[in-house]
Amino acid sequence: MENKEVEKFLKSCDELINCKFLVAEYKLQKMLQELANAQDICSLIGECLEQFNRDREFSKSFVQDGNGDFMFILPDEEYKILALVFCTLVDIDSKKIDFTDFVKRFFSNSENPYQNFVSSMILPFKNLIVDAFGEKEESKHELHNTSESYEQEEDEEIEEMEEDGDRFERAQKIAVQILTQLEYGREDMSNDRASQICRAIVKTTNMHDDDVMISLTFALKSCKAKQVKFLIKEIYDIFN
Repeated sequence: MENKEVEKFLKSCDELINCKFLVAEYKLQKMLQELANAQDICSLIGECLEQFNRDREFSKSFVQDGNGDFMFILPDEEYKILALVFCTLVDIDSKKIDFTDFVKRFFSNSENPYQNFVSSMILPFKNLIVDAFGEKEESKHELHNTSESYEQEEDEEIEEMEEDGDRFERAQKIAVQILTQLEYGREDMSNDRASQICRAIVKTTNMHDDDVMISLTFALKSCKAKQVKFLIKEIYDIFN
């Protein structure tokens, strides 16, 4: 029998694996929401946590070498991997761990710290869930350079949302596009303010509150971020 909740969770894992670092916290939050909706996964994680000594395993996995460099060491036992990754992600989502500092501190021993974080923590976590619930073998994968195909999928999703006429989901997607473009733009007050507002839009679209979105898009338009002015106009026009 297919387990739709597990499938949804695995899909949210893939979104986190393939997304840009700038929107990773949002994708991480969505992944944890799907996990919470999957009772079978929750039961499995609960069993792992019963045997898990949090403080001891954290001190063994997040370490500093003799040169003063920080690194992450994945546990050998499968139940410890599930428990450790779960606890870490929950702490990131609750802001007990600063995500940006965490990734830079423990995963900077590669050209792309975020991909290093994903391959070291998220992929093993996901693949163990695949094994535990007998999902198709092709659901397991290694990390590849999928940014081009993923961006194409994002564009297709935007087109579908426009056809469906869901203003809030359209606004959320455009806000993510703006964040992606500003990630590599020059740092100035307008761009920083626009990024801050777009993160607020991403977090509040599920409220489906016209007043909130009108206020946020109006504030976004006043930022005068030239690099994304056409996207700003597009999102502004949805609610104004």
